[in-house]
Amino acid sequence: MDTLTAIHVVISLAGIGSGLVVMWGMIARRRLDRWTAFFLVTTAATSVTGFFFPFHDFTPAIAVGIISLVVLAGAVFARYARHLAGAWRWIYVVSASVALYFNVFVLVVQLFQKVPALKSLAPTQSEPPFAVTQLLVLSLFVALAIAALRRFRFAPVMLAMLFVLRFSEAQETNPGQRLTPSEIDAVASIGAGAGTSGVNGIQTRVLKGDPNKPGLYTIQLTVPANTRIEAHTHPDDRVATVISGTWYIGYSPRFDEKKLKALTPGSFYTEPPSVAHFARTGNQSVVIQITGYGPTGTTYMESK
Repeated sequence: MDTLTAIHVVISLAGIGSGLVVMWGMIARRRLDRWTAFFLVTTAATSVTGFFFPFHDFTPAIAVGIISLVVLAGAVFARYARHLAGAWRWIYVVSASVALYFNVFVLVVQLFQKVPALKSLAPTQSEPPFAVTQLLVLSLFVALAIAALRRFRFAPVMLAMLFVLRFSEAQETNPGQRLTPSEIDAVASIGAGAGTSGVNGIQTRVLKGDPNKPGLYTIQLTVPANTRIEAHTHPDDRVATVISGTWYIGYSPRFDEKKLKALTPGSFYTEPPSVAHFARTGNQSVVIQITGYGPTGTTYMESK
């Protein structure tokens, strides 16, 4: 094995290994910043070093390398430029999953070419053993991607965007707003949309602006009773008021019951940019109202 091949193999295996860790992190709702950066860099390096091998025609391997780099660019932009706000969260999950799948796809091809026992089963890679193996790999990654979409704070983005668009259009025709509590209750609610913790059961009412876009926004959240929200951050500077119920909130990279403070209706608190905080409700639901400057998003802290 020559030096270039050895480097390429090591980088490829590092990308696959770190990618599996990142995939687990998404399913487990963990941020894993360092693992993610390592995965993105090594996966991109795998495609780039692949272009250094001699070739005379445009091969499927080259096509996979080019597509992988395009997909990775989308994942990097969604993660670091858009901070996983709104629809960029599921774009990141899908892009990262596809990039990892491409790496594993090529690994399977190489194994059937280089390992004698496997090569004897599919010498031309058109035989059933090779096809079945690749089908199983594809099925596995589809299942993992779906699980990551559901677990990695995936919200009903399209519904939220549609509602926010219509509400914003109404604001543009009448920029002044005066809403009584009963009028706020009449505003259509969505699930845990942009700017929330993404926990199932949370209902969101967008009262002003669009949390996915630059500009001021205000959202009102109804959090069910006995809800626990792990430590997370938001990229924007936010202020909040407790409308009803008792809201327990604390600041730390990890959930710590001792650091919680009980805030009763009328209480005020802040969520500074990139400052980790966590919260829970008691035996009754809580309504809080948050104002920030978009685009916002939610990133959960890495488990220590």
